[in-house]
Amino acid sequence: MGHGEAVAARPLRLATYNIHKFVGNDGRRDPQRIVQVLHELDADILCIQEFDARRTRGTLLSLNDLENELGVTALVHPTREGRRGYHGNLILTKFLAHAVERHDIGRGADEFEKRGLMVADLQVQGTHMRIANTHLALWPPARLRQATRLTGQLAAPDDGILVLAGDLNEWLPIGGCRPLFLGAWGAHPAPATFPAGRPVVAFDQVWVAPRRCLARLEVHPSPLARVASDHLPLKADLEVGAAAGATARATMQDPWAGLTIPAA
Repeated sequence: MGHGEAVAARPLRLATYNIHKFVGNDGRRDPQRIVQVLHELDADILCIQEFDARRTRGTLLSLNDLENELGVTALVHPTREGRRGYHGNLILTKFLAHAVERHDIGRGADEFEKRGLMVADLQVQGTHMRIANTHLALWPPARLRQATRLTGQLAAPDDGILVLAGDLNEWLPIGGCRPLFLGAWGAHPAPATFPAGRPVVAFDQVWVAPRRCLARLEVHPSPLARVASDHLPLKADLEVGAAAGATARATMQDPWAGLTIPAA
């Protein structure tokens, strides 16, 4: 399939998946298991967290191999880099990206984790889609600051769709960051994805604006997915045509430039 062509006559499928650096619940690092789960998802756009490209003997999965295997283009956002390589987040897409931004959202003297946000603008079936992939902090005050930035600055393009997907690391089903997301984008389901063997927490989430474009949201609990990572994938079916007539807030070219976040 060529970039930008319409996919099969079904809703557009997006999935988010924390692949845990290819390490499964059995402690084994096996990239091919992750690739098999990605095939099972049959998604047009994949938001991946904890992709590990460090040179570890016998377990390296190259981006070229991943692109060829899935028929996608990989957009990469390294969040930690060293002599052996990097690990970070990916957006894998069957559509052409005409703009990609990468932001460090873990900045600040009192934040201890490097965290990133990658935003890709895609043209999908004649509709402008803005895909934001992130992995928020474990530390609650830092996570709250990051969620404040996201909800205050991310917006759907004119007559288009915004999708925020990723591992939001939020334990609380009602409090924590969730009120910020509810206030920005309305009520969304939040099925449990963690731990993969017996999920009880909705770490992995998808938020869509306008909300009417989200047709279906469900966990992918296949037998392989239950062992390939400590998270289960979450997949969303999107009605792209439902974006027509959406009213969007204006966005800044650099969402974090000059932004002041109130203290937690």
